[in-house]
Amino acid sequence: MNVARRLLLLAVVVAPVALFAASKPDFTGTWKLNVDESDLGGAPLTAVVVRIQHKDPEFTYAAKATVNGQDFDESETFTIDGKPRKDSRGGTMTAHWEGAVLVSDITGPDGNPAYTSRMTLSEDGKTCTRDYVPADDQTPKRHEIYEKQ
Repeated sequence: MNVARRLLLLAVVVAPVALFAASKPDFTGTWKLNVDESDLGGAPLTAVVVRIQHKDPEFTYAAKATVNGQDFDESETFTIDGKPRKDSRGGTMTAHWEGAVLVSDITGPDGNPAYTSRMTLSEDGKTCTRDYVPADDQTPKRHEIYEKQ
């Protein structure tokens, strides 16, 4: 096989993989936490439904959850542009892309790092995974799996 054919074959095989890896997913939809498949690190979450509107760079979510038998609602709007903004709890959030991974770094109201969230979307768009990594060593990590409704 001559060099030109090898390069063409390589381009045909590698280009779609590179395009998929570089694309930014759209998380828009209604997502329900799969409690059984998730590793909640002992967090007392028993139900979570999240409605997301995502038109990059703007990202809005509204969550309804049950924690320790108590229902609560939470919502935020932020941009995925690496610029810090205040969240509803008085902390600061900075969101950016690492390839196809949405990364959010959160600091508390005191300015100290609180946690990092890493969200990915399955290739078929039916599963959203969120890895929650606390800044301290005492709080357990969480691996949350959400299914599109």
